[in-house]
Amino acid sequence: MNVVAEWRPDVHTFSGKADAQLVAEEIMSINDSPTPEQIYEKAKGKDTELHKCLEWDDKKAADNYRIQQCGAIVRQLIIRKVDEPEQPKEPIRFFYRSGIQGGYTPTVKIVQNVDEYQALLEQAKRELRIFKAKYDCLNELREILDLID
Repeated sequence: MNVVAEWRPDVHTFSGKADAQLVAEEIMSINDSPTPEQIYEKAKGKDTELHKCLEWDDKKAADNYRIQQCGAIVRQLIIRKVDEPEQPKEPIRFFYRSGIQGGYTPTVKIVQNVDEYQALLEQAKRELRIFKAKYDCLNELREILDLID
């Protein structure tokens, strides 16, 4: 199968480290449906393009993994206000902001700031376009996907 691969323009993790085309070819050479474990095994080969995509310093890799775990903790939390009994107990979700602060901010605060709200809206639109591209081949979702610009 002839394919052309490139790194997503909104994510710069690997763009300077490894050639996207070679990485895609190496992944596809494993089998028709490689698992992350199989990709990892392939990446262990120092002569592979995949090797360039992983952190091989165990201390740095452990720290990066723990940072990812901390992000998962925040994304999985649901925090509710309980001091206002007449208010519905709506969850306050946290969203990752990749802007200047790059931290987690409660959405109730984001919607109060015009610039932060606009950035969140743009992020949501990008994620919807990514979702659409990912599932565009599913005819059952056509009505929903057609609503996404």
